[in-house]
Amino acid sequence: MATRTRTRDVPVTREIAPGVRLHLLRTDRFTTSFCRVALHRDLGAEATATALLAQVLQSATRRHPSREALGHRLGDLYGAALHVSVGKLGDRQLLVGSLEWPTAHVPRAGRLLAEGLELLREVWSEPLRTTVDGEEALDPDIVRTEQVNHVRALRSRRNDKARYAVARCLETICADEPYGLDAQGREEDVKAADPVTLARLHRRLIRTAPIEIYFVGNLGLREATAAIRRHLLWPERSTRVRRVPRVGSVRAARNRPKRIVEDDAVTQGKLVMGLRAPIRGGTAAGVAAETLAGVLGGGSYGRLFKIVREEHGLCYYATAGWHRPKGVLLIHTGIDPANEAAARRLILKLSREVAGGVLEASALEGYRQDIAHRVAALEDSPRAMVGWLQERLALGLDPSPRSFLDQVMRVTPAAVRRAGSRLALDSTFYLRPQAAAGEVR
Repeated sequence: MATRTRTRDVPVTREIAPGVRLHLLRTDRFTTSFCRVALHRDLGAEATATALLAQVLQSATRRHPSREALGHRLGDLYGAALHVSVGKLGDRQLLVGSLEWPTAHVPRAGRLLAEGLELLREVWSEPLRTTVDGEEALDPDIVRTEQVNHVRALRSRRNDKARYAVARCLETICADEPYGLDAQGREEDVKAADPVTLARLHRRLIRTAPIEIYFVGNLGLREATAAIRRHLLWPERSTRVRRVPRVGSVRAARNRPKRIVEDDAVTQGKLVMGLRAPIRGGTAAGVAAETLAGVLGGGSYGRLFKIVREEHGLCYYATAGWHRPKGVLLIHTGIDPANEAAARRLILKLSREVAGGVLEASALEGYRQDIAHRVAALEDSPRAMVGWLQERLALGLDPSPRSFLDQVMRVTPAAVRRAGSRLALDSTFYLRPQAAAGEVR
């Protein structure tokens, strides 16, 4: 009886063209292949145009000039899943396109592998083009449609109050850094991202942006390299690759914490508190800081949940997370407005307690079990594994999830205390309910 191999948790990495790196995870555990192409660029003035470009690329290609035609082609590949989007990784914006499609136990398996890679190349390098006033342009009808959709998506961010509050707190903490920007850009910049502008941006990015290609499937390095060079890489690449900013940059908290309060039509207040420290991910201090965040508010086992919510009833939920690229501990709670001051004081008290190395045994065990489950789950999801690798490799960290779990298991109270001593409150953002008529605050 044939046995399946365990998925590698560390990829084999090779530079296969100027500015193009391939990260291969070989496994026969899945009947599909998964390929992600990520273009790295600075997160800045062109963020909105790049986000809009992602939607246009996913809408049509030269040979498949509509979403319907592209959908039929995906169906021909046994229901392949295509996704193009943008994301934020430290001070970089990523333009990401991925395809997952069956390549095992299907007719013409070898040819299907090539056809999937060719379709991904088509999506990246052959969008539907025309000319406008003598200049190359992306299809105006598609661009107009996606402009409308993008404006709606940008406006809808305010409707998710929790996400909005977190974004506003990070924006405040990193006000003078690219990380403070949203990867989706700004509504006021959408109109300027016209068909000609997007065509120029597209041409420049596919020619000069650094590219990371992640492939998960049952291919050896030589076979994968040959297939990707032949069927995926486009000929327009330049030998002069643009430089991009470092993903991670950490600093100490500001001298005087900043507090911002906004009124909104909400019944539940959203309080987000950001603490900061000059702690780089991957170091012993970085792993200790992540453990600190986990023990404080990584789940229902965390101190925030047990004390602020369960014992004192001062919030509806309370979570904490560590942002590796910036050394930021973000604490997020949903509260009754009457409890905001008391909740804030108790949260700061608990933060100082855990930062001092006081690790409740059950909370520490809960966090370690949580990490162990997440690490185990990565092996069952090519998409999740690639997401993990993408951040770790960009930050220059050990990409092995199991190595990270081993580090977490070795964290001591003294290590947490050393990391916690460098943390300080940087900013607080409070989204509170609008005052009723005649109410005095």
